[in-house]
Amino acid sequence: MLTPTSTGARAASPVRLLRRVSTVSSLEDGAFTVVLPVLAQKSAGDMGVVAVFIALTAPWALTSLPLGYLADHVSRTRLAKGAAFGRLGFAVFLAALPLWTGSAQWLFPAVAFGLGTCGVASEIARQSLVPQLVSGPEDLVSANVEITKVSQLYGAFVGPLLAGALLTWNQALTTTVLAVLAALTLLFTLLLPAVPPLRDEPMRPRTMVKDGLGGFRYIWRTRTLLALAASSCLVSAIWYVWETTFAAYALADDGLGVSELGYSLLLLSGAAGGFVGARLVQRMLSAFPLRGALTLSLVGWTVWFAVPAFTTNLLAVAGSLVVGGCSGLLWNTISISVRQLVTSVEILGRTTAAYRVVTRTGRVVGAALAGVLMPHMPWQHILAACAGAIALTAVALRFLHRDGDDGDRTSAGAGAGTGDDGAGASAKEGA
Repeated sequence: MLTPTSTGARAASPVRLLRRVSTVSSLEDGAFTVVLPVLAQKSAGDMGVVAVFIALTAPWALTSLPLGYLADHVSRTRLAKGAAFGRLGFAVFLAALPLWTGSAQWLFPAVAFGLGTCGVASEIARQSLVPQLVSGPEDLVSANVEITKVSQLYGAFVGPLLAGALLTWNQALTTTVLAVLAALTLLFTLLLPAVPPLRDEPMRPRTMVKDGLGGFRYIWRTRTLLALAASSCLVSAIWYVWETTFAAYALADDGLGVSELGYSLLLLSGAAGGFVGARLVQRMLSAFPLRGALTLSLVGWTVWFAVPAFTTNLLAVAGSLVVGGCSGLLWNTISISVRQLVTSVEILGRTTAAYRVVTRTGRVVGAALAGVLMPHMPWQHILAACAGAIALTAVALRFLHRDGDDGDRTSAGAGAGTGDDGAGASAKEGA
């Protein structure tokens, strides 16, 4: 940890720098969540959208464990700088794609995978850096709150809105602006102070595998975690069948037919639901036992998934996305709270990484399944099937799951964050 200074202002300076990095990086992430599916749909149709969603989610399943291990064995600022260099390279490559012809349309998934991998490394590095940059443990919560606020604001609101507006104007200008944002992210990242690695030992593949498997073993031996991880994997898979199909449906001329700006506004509706839900979740967690809170969340998911299947009214669809944002936040908060409560501090990092691998694998499977279904089923039938699957999951959870004490309240959510675990409605989840 950095040595505190007497003035306090200098000690806060690295945190302010990290906040700036998070601001520009989140703005870039939010813009990419709109730009990549839109460009893929224009160039390759529905299958292009499917390929981009798979490419954006796969890095979380494939690289979380090795990058988490790397973050403990090298300087975390060094890891963040490497990720920033990579993001800039892929952003410049995306801006140059119009120079290619023919197979260039299938380079979008490759760019998405590269950006997704750099995003995983960047997020792991930034989250791990905070304890090393604050002047003391008493400043940890306030630093995390500030960074989370700008990440939510710029990643879920400003970034998608900026991308939608720019795409309406000019595609080349949009990708150029994204490259400039990536350059700014790199510039601010280079200003971060160097910090030493936390583990002074050589990196070995065998040790990495052993540490990673330790998290999986802990989940397997802990009944509550195993049930929650399995449920979150299933819900994530259904969610990404819906999410991938909805993106193709919304952008297609014979679907909802919204413009690039209209699509970004729909994404903003889901983000707005998350902000509204932040004011309600604590009350729900205090009022309902674990089983009831999870079931209530999935009821909201059912509404979210069902409305676009039965109407093309954009106001109704946007309203359902608001409900989805709130419901996703509730599920997310419960999953984080329970995992923090039942996992010892010594293995929490490895357990979190293993948990994310499980849930992110569900997303990859869901996006791939959407690609299999879309050529054979109408979009709205797939959306309706997803709503039915979530409703059945809610029924199964209500009658098959048993809390350790059904009277216990999940008030532990008071200490929970709203990070991207399990499943949720935030558009930022794809980075």
